[in-house]
Amino acid sequence: MMGFGRPRYNESVGRGWWRGALVTLVALLCCLSFAAPARADEEFDVGPSPVININGGRGQVTIQTWDRPQVLVASEQPTDVRHLTPNQVDTRIPKQFQMPSHVVNTDHGPVTLDAESFVLPELPGGPHDAIVARGNGRMTIMIPRGTAMLIAHLRSGRLAINDYHGVFIAHVRGAEVSLNRVGGTGYVESLRGRIVATNSSFERLRARTATGDMLFRGCTSHQIQANSTYGSIVYDNGDFQPGLARFESEHGNVALGVRGNAQIGAHSGAGHVESSFRDDAQVRGDPTTKQATVGNGGPVVTATSKNGSVYLYSGSMNDHPHVRQELSGSTQLPIRPAGQARQPTRPGQPPG
Repeated sequence: MMGFGRPRYNESVGRGWWRGALVTLVALLCCLSFAAPARADEEFDVGPSPVININGGRGQVTIQTWDRPQVLVASEQPTDVRHLTPNQVDTRIPKQFQMPSHVVNTDHGPVTLDAESFVLPELPGGPHDAIVARGNGRMTIMIPRGTAMLIAHLRSGRLAINDYHGVFIAHVRGAEVSLNRVGGTGYVESLRGRIVATNSSFERLRARTATGDMLFRGCTSHQIQANSTYGSIVYDNGDFQPGLARFESEHGNVALGVRGNAQIGAHSGAGHVESSFRDDAQVRGDPTTKQATVGNGGPVVTATSKNGSVYLYSGSMNDHPHVRQELSGSTQLPIRPAGQARQPTRPGQPPG
């Protein structure tokens, strides 16, 4: 267990760039008045499907599920942790998440991410109490496996969500978001950092970045929309279930490594479209636009890059050295050589 000092409320956390989301549950929970802060190392008894709201400044935050009806917050620094009753929570759960617009300054000039809304699914029935935690530095939060909704935002550092299945919203500024064995419906935004999802299964996922790359490794998606302005997007060794999938980068590359069935439409404005499939795919088109029927067809997938290139291939990039070589020569994709993948975070262990 980490050492703890007397907790105190840090008024600077969660203000400024998050102010535009005041209409969401994030702000509604944070603005309520309730009891004095508890010690950060105290366990909180919660109901079977609580709502968890983590509000971080700078640091490394790991959120891990466990089979216990408690929430534990472990932090190296004083942290404000508060418990809300269902009477304070249930009437304030919104039907949609409202993301404000952002202007991100880059080496290429300002990038604007437009405001957009994200419709939330119905949460499990019954009362929902909530845990709200604010802090900085290295934090580990253990949450019940049946948590109904997880909300987390971080200014800089790294946010890791492990083994969670439910509704999740992750909004970071200059941090990396790591989703490990995550499932359900979620909205993930990193203005400057990258988004990495490993062995996860999404009913519906919305992901966007301004400058960060995206990497999906061994994931399954029913409905996914991933957009980046200057980052590249890789969906490696991934599967698509009935639904729609859209991957789009304005200045980066897009690479799709498909296992299973799919109908893919790919287009590059200033680059080219390259395909590398086994015999189970039919590909037609020209150097900048291609349609590919993989296996028996099925889910509709689109991959577009306005100023980069698009790469289509079977399975893992490790089986297509020439694709990896061309991608590595044209952009710094979030791909590690085989055998050098980041080790998964153990339960209760902050990311290294």
